[in-house]
Amino acid sequence: MRPFQSNPPTFTLSLAAMMMVSLPGVMMAQQQPGYQPNSADLQRLLATKVCQKCDLRGASLQNQNLKGANLREADLRGANLSGANLDDASLESANLQAANLNRATLRRASLTTVVHQATNLQSANLAAASLIKAKLRGADLRQANLVGANLEDADFSLAVIETPTGKRRTFMGDLQAANLSNSNLRNALLNQVNLKDANLSGANLNRASLKQANLENTNLTGANLAYADLRKASLKTVNLKGADLRSAHLSKVVMTAVNLKDAKLSNADFRGARVCQTEIPPRVQGYMSC
Repeated sequence: MRPFQSNPPTFTLSLAAMMMVSLPGVMMAQQQPGYQPNSADLQRLLATKVCQKCDLRGASLQNQNLKGANLREADLRGANLSGANLDDASLESANLQAANLNRATLRRASLTTVVHQATNLQSANLAAASLIKAKLRGADLRQANLVGANLEDADFSLAVIETPTGKRRTFMGDLQAANLSNSNLRNALLNQVNLKDANLSGANLNRASLKQANLENTNLTGANLAYADLRKASLKTVNLKGADLRSAHLSKVVMTAVNLKDAKLSNADFRGARVCQTEIPPRVQGYMSC
């Protein structure tokens, strides 16, 4: 198992960008290098919290109170939202590529895709963020930093979107190489989600649904998967050392070269499973099939 390396985006503030808006007591967001936010859009967001389809690329909005803000389809690429309050905010179809959401709270925030494409959260820093019951269907979270995030009851399932021309497109949830160590994913919907190379060490996946999920080369060391639904999931070269799989649904799962050392497997359902190159307890060795 190769170690996960997280390189969250960093930002350097320009002194020339430091200025005040005409709003009393509100500081103008500072421009990030390489991006040019629209100043009118920025002032409108800070004044009204309503900024649909706004150009906020590289905006510095750290620690801002944006609770309930309407940011549908806003361009927030490279924006600094660290410590921001985005509770109840609408971020449907917003572009958050390379945005810094470290310590931001997104409780009850809507990230559901409703337009033409899945929400882009590639390389976003969501460390310690609260995304309880967040709608992340079809979201692209490749290489995202979700260390310690609270994703309880979050929905990462596929999104089926109808384009203006009437065509239907399917977007699979993508968490490839994401860092979800020690995150809370209790009851999360992760059916068919791509978790290849992801770091889920110490994660709470109690009763999570991972049916047909791609868990190839995933680090699940010490993870809580008790009562989790892993039916038909791909578990190739997965590290489950010390994981809790008690009463987990593993029927028809494909397990190849899996590390189950010290894993808890009591009452786990292996019916129809295909297990190869894996050391498993005698009671389930009948499922060995290479």
